Amino acid sequence: MIAETIHIPHALRLPNYTFRPLRREDLHALFLTSIAADGEDHVDSLNDLQTQFDDPWSNAETDSLVGFTPGGELVAFGRCFLHPEPAREARCFMWPYLHPDHRTEALEDTVFGWLMARGRERLQTAPTHLERSLRTGTRDTLTRNIALLERHGFTPVRYFYRMRRDLRQPIPAGPLPEGLTMRRYSKEIDQAMLDTFNEAFQDHWGFEIVLREDWEKFFIGREAFRPDLSLVVLAGDEVVGMSYNVVSAEDNARNGRWDGIVGDLAVRRAWRKRGLATALLCESMRLFRADGLDHADLGVDTENPTGALGLYEKLGFAPVRRFIMFDKPVEQ
Repeated sequence: MIAETIHIPHALRLPNYTFRPLRREDLHALFLTSIAADGEDHVDSLNDLQTQFDDPWSNAETDSLVGFTPGGELVAFGRCFLHPEPAREARCFMWPYLHPDHRTEALEDTVFGWLMARGRERLQTAPTHLERSLRTGTRDTLTRNIALLERHGFTPVRYFYRMRRDLRQPIPAGPLPEGLTMRRYSKEIDQAMLDTFNEAFQDHWGFEIVLREDWEKFFIGREAFRPDLSLVVLAGDEVVGMSYNVVSAEDNARNGRWDGIVGDLAVRRAWRKRGLATALLCESMRLFRADGLDHADLGVDTENPTGALGLYEKLGFAPVRRFIMFDKPVEQ
């Protein structure tokens, strides 16, 4: 039955490869394989892969597969993710990966075809009034990935930059408006920081509310999270802006480049256009520099409705990579 092919990776057939769902014991091999992939400079740590294995968006037993050579080498991976409580639209994100030495159309289509089938099945459980789609992304330089997506009917829908700024160049003062204060992250303001994040990003493309479990697992539970470098802006006791910052010692050592990453910069709507984002970003850069880092990185939607791209360019950030998000609508 088709349902068995979707649910059970063992049922996939391709000469010289075997398939099954991802298991915890595969994570070390997956981590080692991902480091070698396509010149990636930011890779999830092994600890993060282990922490995030049990994902509220994705059941590894039914929503993932790994492919092995006869010698037991892990060379293919796929997993799909769907927000457990979608509110605006139902999007099933797909994360495929193939080892560079095993990228044939046959293996690509086997792994990606399974992900698409499983994604469509998962979308059947979404509320009927929501638009549904399969979604995935790739760097614009990875032409083979783009060809795979186009071959399966995906089209580009959004573009994102990764931007970088040399911290050895002068950093502007970026003062806060009078009456506001800035402090570093602490457990006491953790929930207020999450609330600020969710309110601020509601008008951003593709955003879904970050649930408490997601926040603890993927944000403050992330190995690279630096509470001592992360900031909030307070209006009295109210958190009105935040900068969630990370530093991956593993990535930096591997790349030979000492980067801090502004993971998420957010200002509540009523407090925008008052210089809070500039103040948070400039103070983040000063903290990065004091920590011995040479560059600040961040990501941005090129069509960000708050004008973030212009702010980052004004403060000296320049694009170093471009990512394309691809989409394929799914009929109900």
